[in-house]
Amino acid sequence: MTRGLSSTAALLLVAVGAAAQVDSTARRDTLARDSTAPPPKDTTTRDTVPHYLPVFPQAIPAGPLPPGTRYTFNADSLIFSNVQTLSDLLAHIPGVYVARGGIYGAGEIVMYGGRGAAGLEIYWDGVPYLPLGRDSVFLDPARISLAPLERIDVIVLPASLRVYLVTLRQRSTETASQVGVATGEVKTANYRGAFLRRWRSGLGLSLVADYNNNEGIEGSSSTAFNSVDLWLKGEYAPSARFGASFQTLSSRWHRSAGPLTANWHPQRRDGIFRVFAAARDDGLGPRAQATFATTSVSRDTAVPDRSLSESTLEITNDWSRAHIGFAIRRLDHARPWQFEGTGAWSPFPGLTLAGDARHADYSRGRSGNRAHLAAGLILPAGLSLHGDLAWAHDLQAPLDSSDLGQRTVDASGAVRWDRSWISLDVGGATLDPFAPIGFPVAITAIDSSGPVRLSPTQRTRYFTAHGALRLLPGLQLSGWYFDPLVRTGNDFEPPYHARLSLTFYSKFWRVYRSGIFGLRGELAMDSWSRGTAGLDSAGALRLLPGVTMGEVNVEVRIAGVTIFWVQRNVTLQRASYVPGLDYPRRFQYYGVRWLFTN
Repeated sequence: MTRGLSSTAALLLVAVGAAAQVDSTARRDTLARDSTAPPPKDTTTRDTVPHYLPVFPQAIPAGPLPPGTRYTFNADSLIFSNVQTLSDLLAHIPGVYVARGGIYGAGEIVMYGGRGAAGLEIYWDGVPYLPLGRDSVFLDPARISLAPLERIDVIVLPASLRVYLVTLRQRSTETASQVGVATGEVKTANYRGAFLRRWRSGLGLSLVADYNNNEGIEGSSSTAFNSVDLWLKGEYAPSARFGASFQTLSSRWHRSAGPLTANWHPQRRDGIFRVFAAARDDGLGPRAQATFATTSVSRDTAVPDRSLSESTLEITNDWSRAHIGFAIRRLDHARPWQFEGTGAWSPFPGLTLAGDARHADYSRGRSGNRAHLAAGLILPAGLSLHGDLAWAHDLQAPLDSSDLGQRTVDASGAVRWDRSWISLDVGGATLDPFAPIGFPVAITAIDSSGPVRLSPTQRTRYFTAHGALRLLPGLQLSGWYFDPLVRTGNDFEPPYHARLSLTFYSKFWRVYRSGIFGLRGELAMDSWSRGTAGLDSAGALRLLPGVTMGEVNVEVRIAGVTIFWVQRNVTLQRASYVPGLDYPRRFQYYGVRWLFTN
C-alpha cells in the first residue's frame, strides 16, 4: 500500500511539472466584452394574472345553524334591491316594523318583539355597535352606512334580532373601484366612491366615501339633511393562518331643525384593530383573535362629548360538523366585563343544535345573564322543523342606574317546506311580559303632545308566516305575515302586519354576453291594521292608524353598471309610520352605480 501511494504521488508530481511547462509566448485575452452589444432579451412576460389572497374570517355566527334561523344578504342584495338604509333591509324580516320619521335622513327606528331597544343588537365586524350620544338607549340603523359592507347576516330570536355587518374584503390583487351617483326629489343627492387594493405580500388598502344630501320638505318632519361617511381599512394577511387589520369609520351628519324636529349635528368615529392566528388553512381547527375598538361621539350641542373603548379576546375551535367558542370582553365603566360562549353541533345529518350564553357585569354591582338554544331537524319531502328558546335576566339600558333588569323566557317554533318552486315557513312564538325603557329620540317630536315612552307589553302569542312562490320563470311572489294575536297589538307592533312583493327578474337580453345583463322590477306593499305607538306625557296611548303603503322599484344591470329607480308611497296615502311625523306621497330617487375591476 505504501509503495502504491508513493508511485501515485510521483506520477502526480510528474504531471504537474509537465503542465507547468506551457508556451510562454501565449497571452491571456484581457479584452473586455463588447459593451456595444445589446443585452440578452428577457423573454419572460410580466405576470398579470390576478392572485386571490386570504382574507379575514367573517365575523358572523359560526355554524352549523338550524335552517330558517339566519337571513343572509350578500352584495347583490345590497345593490340590486330597494334597500337604501339598513332599516330598509331589516324591513324584509317577518315582524319588523320600521318607525320612519320621514324620508331619508329622518329617524328610522327598527321595532321587533315589543322589546324596545332590547329587540335589536348590531355588530360591526364582530364588535358591538353601541348607542352613544344624544340617545344612549336606542340605535337608529338608518345612520349606519351600507357603503363599506359586503354581507349582512340577521339571526332571528323569538324577541330580538342580532345583526352582523361584514365589511368589504378584497381578495384579488386586481384593483377594484366603485362610483355611484343618485338623485331624486327635494334635491336629493348621493355620491359614493370606493377603492380596494391588495398586493401579493398580503397588504391591503380599502377606502370608501359616501355623501348624501337633501333639502327636506318645508313644514314637515322631513327636514334638510346631509351626511358624510368615510371608511378606511389597512390590513396584512399573508396567509390564512395569520392576519392583522385596522379600520376606522367616521360618520358625520346634520339633521336641520323644523317645526317637529330638533337640530342634530353629531360626529361618530369608530376604530377597530384586529389580529388573528389560526392553526389550519381551511378554516377548521383552533383559532384565536384579539380585538381593540374605540368609539367617540362629538360636536353634538345637546350633550357632551363621550367615548368608550373595548377589548376582546376570542378563542374558537371548528370541526366539519361542530363549533365551540369562548370570548372575554372588557367595555366601559357601565359594562366592565362580559363573558360569552357559543356552540353548535350536528350529531348526524338532518339534526342541528346551536346555542350561546353570556354573563355581563354592570356598574353599581348589577349583573345580567342570558342563554339561547336553537334546534333544527330536516324531514323527508322537503319538510324541516326549527325552534328557539331564549332565557334572559338582563339589563336593557346599562347607563340607566334605575335599570335593575327583567326576567323573560321566550320560545318560538316553525315548520318549513322547501321545493324548487315554493318555500313556506309557518310558525308561532310565546313572549313574556316586558317593560321597555324610554322612547327613541330620533322619532320624538319636540312638542309635548308626542309619545314620551313605550308602554309595557303583556304576555303575547305570535303567529307568523313567510315564503316565496315562483309563478312563472322569472316571476316570483313573496312576502310575510305577522300577527301578535292581541287585539291592539303592542307599541309599533300592529296586528295583521304583512309585506307582499311581486318581483320580475330576467336576463333575457342576449345581445350582451350571457350573465352580464339583468332586469329587475318589484311592486311591494306594506300593510298593517290599527295599533298603538307609545304613551304621551299624560300616560294616554297614542294610536297608530292602519294603512297600506306601496312602492315600486326598477333596476337594470349591465356588467358592473346598475341603474335604479325607486318610488315610495305610490298608493298616495295621507298617513305616516309614526303619529305626528308625516311621510310624503310618491317620494322617489334614482341613479346609477359603476363597479370597476381594473
